[in-house]
Amino acid sequence: MRNKGLTLVEMMIAMVLALIAIAGALALVARGRAIHRSSEAVAKLEETTDAAFAILADELQLAGYLGLAKPGSPVDGSSAAGVAEAPGLAVSGGCGESLALDLGSVITAADGAYRIDASAPLRCAAGPNARVVAGSDTLTLRHVSSSAALPEAGRLQVESNIRAARLMADGNTRLGGAARVHDLEVSVFYVSADSSAQRGWPSLRRKRLVGGSRPAFQDEELVTGVEDMQVEFGLDDPGDQDDAIDRWVTPAEIPTPDTPRAVRIWIRVRSDTAESPAINLPALAYSNRTEPSVSSRHRRKLSSGVFELRNLRGWP
Repeated sequence: MRNKGLTLVEMMIAMVLALIAIAGALALVARGRAIHRSSEAVAKLEETTDAAFAILADELQLAGYLGLAKPGSPVDGSSAAGVAEAPGLAVSGGCGESLALDLGSVITAADGAYRIDASAPLRCAAGPNARVVAGSDTLTLRHVSSSAALPEAGRLQVESNIRAARLMADGNTRLGGAARVHDLEVSVFYVSADSSAQRGWPSLRRKRLVGGSRPAFQDEELVTGVEDMQVEFGLDDPGDQDDAIDRWVTPAEIPTPDTPRAVRIWIRVRSDTAESPAINLPALAYSNRTEPSVSSRHRRKLSSGVFELRNLRGWP
């Protein structure tokens, strides 16, 4: 009796079925990896957005705070941006005269430009390669630290009581035992075209006032993946009876004597997770910017946040 084996045709059919099964399994694996990359990209976008807004919210909450002195109080030694700094209060780093000392303008912004405001340039180069994202706004905030500090020579500080406030950088107090000393904190937020680790990968950065042998501005990377920041100021019509925001304007549109009641920040972020195939990203329109629809391997996300300015002149 002859033993029957598989014929060539049967073997070929079996191989084809096995290949189909393998191809199906590989397709499922590829689809699973694509879903994982998409989920990872979405999570990264959320993480980047939350980190950027958390940093900005902390600074905006304190904008205009002067310690024991009432917000909006004149500060001895303060001078407008672009004006020569008072003796003993000079700041190194070359960012601009009186950039740190303009406590009469606790919040300023430049519309689509790397500047202090429309009238004063920001003279120190953007980090890390002196390139900024074209059209992105720049936001400058000034306030004192939330906690009192010890007097320290080489650091800009504000000594205040309920009647007066003064700038100092020599560590010598003059307003008596009822006064308190706070470190002066100044931050200039902008969007760089590069990050410290990768050229061409954008990042939210800031020039931050620090101490040392003398006050200076130091460049810091805050969050990578931020590719645009837009700033709008909320204004209240002085002729009405409420404190509600009546209109939003860009930094270029705000009337000079007006004090904003709130700030709206737009942040656009890009995922560092490349996806395949490319994704069709929809067009975006926000603030005074428009972005066309594009095909990209990197997802993007646009978010906005509104922040009340409680420490500016005019608020109760």
